[in-house]
Amino acid sequence: MGQKHRFLISYILDNQPMNIEVECTGEHMTPEQARAHIEARHENSSSDQITDIRISPILHPDSEPGHNYQP
Repeated sequence: MGQKHRFLISYILDNQPMNIEVECTGEHMTPEQARAHIEARHENSSSDQITDIRISPILHPDSEPGHNYQP
């Protein structure tokens, strides 16, 4: 079984900024894959209501932000 990779998908839906986190086995995510995740999340929205899709890898999913770190 391959390693899981996490991605943050940011997008605009009906002029509202949104984002979701998804996990997949591939090291890269295509815009088409990201759109499929978004459309699955928003089944009642049409595809043309979803714009400006941006994908960012989450490189350290288990780490805490620096200001919360306590040794």
